[in-house]
Order: sequence, then structure tokens, then C-alpha cells
Amino acid sequence: MYLFFDDVMYEFLSFAQRDTIIAAILLQGDSSYLKDDANYIKVVGGEIDVISYLPKSRIEKVKDPWNEGRNNIKIGRFISKILTEYSIKNFSIDNQAIERFVNIYKAYFSSDPTKLKIVEGADIMKYYHEDNYFTLLGNRAGTLWNSCMRYHDRNSFMQLYADNIDKVKMLIYLSDDDKIRGRALLWYGVKDHKDDTKEYNIMDRIYSVYQHDVALFKTWARDNGFISKWEQNAKSEEYFDENGEMVVKKLYVNLNNHKQRYYPYLDTFKYKRGSRFSNSSSYICDYVLVQANGALYREEPEPQFDEDDDF
Repeated sequence: MYLFFDDVMYEFLSFAQRDTIIAAILLQGDSSYLKDDANYIKVVGGEIDVISYLPKSRIEKVKDPWNEGRNNIKIGRFISKILTEYSIKNFSIDNQAIERFVNIYKAYFSSDPTKLKIVEGADIMKYYHEDNYFTLLGNRAGTLWNSCMRYHDRNSFMQLYADNIDKVKMLIYLSDDDKIRGRALLWYGVKDHKDDTKEYNIMDRIYSVYQHDVALFKTWARDNGFISKWEQNAKSEEYFDENGEMVVKKLYVNLNNHKQRYYPYLDTFKYKRGSRFSNSSSYICDYVLVQANGALYREEPEPQFDEDDDF
């Protein structure tokens, strides 16, 4: 039997299978391990421990299996309901194993907007450092843990942000143990290249442990007058989310304290000319700040020579 999951549930199971055999069983979909009582499983928004499924008896009766004839159930009860006796015995799944799965599920989907906090100055450098990153059961997951600026020897590169508190701050999402689950730079007083009378507040790329936390950041941005990035990567500098619509904007921000010994890797405002940091390559710049070594110039690769080359 093959189980169908919505994207959010599939993402969770892919993450959790490293720590609980139950997630691996659900993803594998072996009929000897799973009963065919339910399918089309998805997360229920706003309910931290509830999922929705389509009973087997209704699968052939509905046109839209994701939205018709569905039942809600506590995640722990669903696991007990769908696992076969064979899988329970074969993998030694007891109540403690199910409770562990449920706790991982709750921790993964917990969402508390009150734990969002704006920091500035030296605190930006503090929360860029990987020592302050959240892990679930020791797993270093998500785009946050893939950041090239998280290391100790690169923390001084973030001085550019710390020295410009009038234009740069950072939104962080704290876990219960005061580690960060996500972060995004906030840029203030950003101007439009085509009309510098316009000013915007911009939320930069969102880095998170869990992909679903991106929605929490983007909701905060809309509620607080910020325009966020349309895609969370370093290759869509000019594309933004403005009230749920994708818009193209060529923007720049002026930083008074722009002369630094080292510079960070910038995802968006990477084109530097004097004090101006732009998101558009359409305008003249002196440097493109996409180095991971803190330098203004891109590191040149070592020359490669063929053994037969004559010097």
C-alpha cells in the first residue's frame, strides 16, 4: 500500500525518519506494516497534534480526496490505528515509541509568534553564530544550518550589520531553550532605483530549521509593513512578496558605516558601490559581495596545469 501525504506532512516524515522508525514505516508504505484503513494524510492547520485522513470506505466516493469526506484524529491515535500487529512486533513499537513520535511531531509543528524578536547591533552577530542555533534531537537541519556565515571564524564578517543599527536589524525566532529556529535580516529605509522618493522596509532571505516556519516570518512581515523575498534563496534578488503578489523591484540601501575590514556573504543587497548596497546588477557596482571569506573580491581558483604543459 502506498500512502499519500500533503507536502507539509511528507516534509516532516522525511525529517523525522532519522529519529523514529514510525516515520520510516509510513514513508515506505509496505502493506505488511500498514493497514489500508486510511489514506491522503495531511496536517491540520492550527492543531498541533491533529492530522486529517480519508477513510478507505470513502476513497472511491469522493472527487477531491484532499478536501472531501475526511476525518480528523490525534496523531498518536492515528499511528496506533494504522500500524499492523506485524510491524509493531517486528520493530518493537510500544507506547513509549509512539509517544516519542508524537513528541517529535509536536516539537516540529509548534508555532508561537510571541517568540519572534527583533535584535540589533552585537546581538545580530551573536545569533548568526551556530552555537545559538536550535537542534531537535541533535539534528542540524534546514537552511539555517546550511548557512556559510554560521561559523566562529566568520562571525566578525557580520560587523557590517552591527555597525548600521539604523538600517539593519534581524528578526529571530526563539525556541523554548532560547536557541534560534530561524532568522531574517530586516532592512529599513530601502529606496527604489527608479524613484528614490519611495521607501520600503525589506525582510531578507529567511533561514530556518523547519521549512514551515518560513510562513510565520512572512506573516510577521505582512503584519508589520515589510516586503519579504518571494523565494528564499540568493538567486532571486529582485523578486519580492508584496501582499501575496510577486513583484519585481530594483532597490538599494545606503549604509553609513560601510567601510569594513571584512564583509559578509549577502543574499540580496550584494552589489556594492561606495555606501550603496543594491539588489540589482543593472547598476554600476564596484564589488559583488558573495564571498564566504570576508573579502571584497571573489577568490580566484588555483590555476590548473596539464602535466604535459611546457613552462
